Amino acid sequence: MTGWECGSSDEKGVNRGMEEYDVLVIGGGYAGLSAGALLAKKGYRVLLLERSRSLGGRAAYQERDGFLLEYGLHDNRFASEGAAAAVFRRLGRELEFIEPGEPELYRDGEFLPLPNSVGKIFRSPLLPPRAKLSAAYYLVRLVLGNPERKYQLSLEELTSGCKSPETLEIMRVLSGIGIIAPDLRYASAGEMASFLRKALRAKAKVGYPKGGTRRIIEGLREELEKNGQILTSSRVTRLLLRKGKVNQAKTESAAYEARAVVSAIPVQEVPDLFAGKDLPIKFVKKARDLVPTAGITLDLGLGERISDKRGLLVTPDPVTMGQFTSNIDPSTAPKGKQLLSWFYPLPLPWMKNPEKVKREEERMREMLAKMFPGIWEAVEWERVMRLNMVDGFLPRPGQTRADRPGFTLPGLDNFFLCGDTTCAEGTGGDTAFNSALRVSELVDDYLKGSKGTGKEEG
Repeated sequence: MTGWECGSSDEKGVNRGMEEYDVLVIGGGYAGLSAGALLAKKGYRVLLLERSRSLGGRAAYQERDGFLLEYGLHDNRFASEGAAAAVFRRLGRELEFIEPGEPELYRDGEFLPLPNSVGKIFRSPLLPPRAKLSAAYYLVRLVLGNPERKYQLSLEELTSGCKSPETLEIMRVLSGIGIIAPDLRYASAGEMASFLRKALRAKAKVGYPKGGTRRIIEGLREELEKNGQILTSSRVTRLLLRKGKVNQAKTESAAYEARAVVSAIPVQEVPDLFAGKDLPIKFVKKARDLVPTAGITLDLGLGERISDKRGLLVTPDPVTMGQFTSNIDPSTAPKGKQLLSWFYPLPLPWMKNPEKVKREEERMREMLAKMFPGIWEAVEWERVMRLNMVDGFLPRPGQTRADRPGFTLPGLDNFFLCGDTTCAEGTGGDTAFNSALRVSELVDDYLKGSKGTGKEEG
């Protein structure tokens, strides 16, 4: 793909007024909408271009037979203390969250409380006494000290002296649900440490936005459109440079200009916008080599109630996770029916092998049949997505916050990077929202005459 689809039926009209925009945002996912809304709130005239017909990117939603269907699991880490809530507060709005039930681990035919803290580890019937001591030791070891010193250390290396299979299983599960990296070989101990340190301080570990991702997307859209415009369903084919600045963005049928340009697409695709030219070689290599998380998502519309579970449900072997979203927020399914969303993270190379992915999908289906007898007889419809990108980066050594591209590029004064592939804190949606908070400040500084102090990446 050489670009992102952007624009709308009003494209020609907008093209007549190229000079009126202060900021051009490419990409209408969480990051682009947040950055655009924050800058519009500051009084800047914003134009956002999105490639698809709907907003949200990898957090998009759709309505189907009375169900509110999202793009996989979209609970928000730390709820009202998290990054999404911080964006909304900056906009002068409140984002309401529903607290789900306690997470549970399904093992040996039964659901048990997930041992996701030192206290729960010692109370857990899942672990023998020595495993409890071992698991507690490694959690404490992660939390103590500076996470940055552990960035280039994998969780496999951190636990290399562990002799307890039960401890290693719990570490895989916690890494899988915490930073979406269940394979200890490819999970950064420092990224996991950063997550755990914040989780220990948070009043709520997770919250589901009331009304789902629709509430977030529509709230951001409303704020952006107060002082800007959103165009959908077109394609950006090229960004053109002049004297160290992006002076024009071209789509298939129009061209746009703005004083500043924010790219909120995956950084892996940014070089395509410049036709592989004009960018620092170091950045291009880093962008091309950035490995995302991947996996299979399965959504089921159920014609009857199958379970009363309200929290995150996790399996240990393989590590998969899901929830009955409609048990948390009843508005996501018709009365008397249920919506189940399940996710199985897989290595990106596996996703390129259709037969392997098919076998793993069947394995997931068999697990669900054991967990919820009769579930397949209750299915009214299902949606399976085999995704090569779930989150923009896999938080492994070499792809930590210290390693990923920053928000600006040397030699491009008015061009900014935003999204879940940047060096912002967190993973997935957290990274997207946090990047938007920072990029909105940098763009504001730039437009006021200051270049800002963002991390420079070459």
